[in-house]
Amino acid sequence: MALGLVAALDLANFVSVKPSTYFFGVLVTVGLGLLVGSWFGRARWLIALGFVAAAALGISTIAEHEVGRYETSGSDVYWQPVSAQTMAERYEHNFGSAVLDLSKVDFTDQNEAITVHVSFGDLKVIVPPDVDTTVHAEVNAGDAQIFDNRSSGFQTSPGEIVDLGPDGEGGGKLNITIKVNAGSAEVHR
Repeated sequence: MALGLVAALDLANFVSVKPSTYFFGVLVTVGLGLLVGSWFGRARWLIALGFVAAAALGISTIAEHEVGRYETSGSDVYWQPVSAQTMAERYEHNFGSAVLDLSKVDFTDQNEAITVHVSFGDLKVIVPPDVDTTVHAEVNAGDAQIFDNRSSGFQTSPGEIVDLGPDGEGGGKLNITIKVNAGSAEVHR
């Protein structure tokens, strides 16, 4: 019953449900079963099921943190998600050029947030023309070109830059946090 409730909330898009939430529902149900069973009957067999559910919850929680990001190292990389659902929460690249092309993502009625980190190299982020974009950028050594704002040098932090696009407000919201240790960061439509 708990799994059905979690699945219904997930399918109705009422709440954003991660896979670990399903295992949490199982663990809560087993815990309640143990509590009730301690008063009204034998529920010792639920202990083993509780251990399995707890292990699955731990594994799925760890996996969520690793799956929600793309990390690459060396050479050049080009990321191009096609929907908000396939877009990672975090993109990381150690050395070389990185391009995050979000131009094919439909952000209508969406409020998304992503983080992009490049250790040494150049970063270019391309956003769709109609999404309301807020960028927090920090470049330790190099240049930052965030829409029409340009800055360069050491500890370059242009602050919060908001660009609503040519259509004005509407079209979904996108918050981007950028960190480049050495190199350049560029965000444009």
